[in-house]
Amino acid sequence: MQNWVGGTGWSPLRAEFVPPPEDLVPELVDHLAQFISATDGNPVVRAAIAHAQCETIHPFVDGNGRTGRALIHTVLARTGTIRNVLIPISAVFAGSTDACIRGLTAFRAEPADLDTWVMAFSAAASVAAAAATGSVEKVEALDERSRRQPIDFRRARGYSPAAPRRDAVILRVLENLSRHPVLTLEPIAAETGAARGAASRAVDELTRAGVLTRIGNHKGATVGWSADQYLALAGLTSRGDGRCPRAHPP
Repeated sequence: MQNWVGGTGWSPLRAEFVPPPEDLVPELVDHLAQFISATDGNPVVRAAIAHAQCETIHPFVDGNGRTGRALIHTVLARTGTIRNVLIPISAVFAGSTDACIRGLTAFRAEPADLDTWVMAFSAAASVAAAAATGSVEKVEALDERSRRQPIDFRRARGYSPAAPRRDAVILRVLENLSRHPVLTLEPIAAETGAARGAASRAVDELTRAGVLTRIGNHKGATVGWSADQYLALAGLTSRGDGRCPRAHPP
């Protein structure tokens, strides 16, 4: 399904931005996944490009902004740039729309002007990193809350024992939520060492307990899950006006 940003809900003719045709999206997403999986080069530049490319591909009818902002955290965590901390990048973006719009427009131009976007992103990331000081305590408190949610869920339904076993997959998923707040089954199974079926049951229970939120595509199929409590802590669930996140000028 072709989507677009801005304009009317009926036609892309007056849209502010029209993403690539839907038949090109799978290949573009595959290239983006390969780019995100690599760890060479400057991690901030890599995060900036990953975010802008996700916003440009716009693969989902809804949730593109949230996914793009979550990728920032994913890239920085994968490269070891941040550990056990969430940087409030969207809260910083909220300071101004101009730098983001100018940067993303430059990124999408032919030829692409990466410098304008990377400079705007880097300025926002620098401010966000400073704002993240002290957030470790907030993450630890959220970790404890997330561990309690499935126990309360089980107890309310009369499960015995209410607490999961020490080696339960659900606990291994919870341990990684601050580093990986957006999940799919394959990485969960690989990181926890669990079979796909066990990983599926774990995320299903965490979803019913309110820890995770299902992410669906335009056909209604589940494509992943998000830990919105962690994303909200970093300001990653901010929607703004639906056009793009906001950044301070460089």
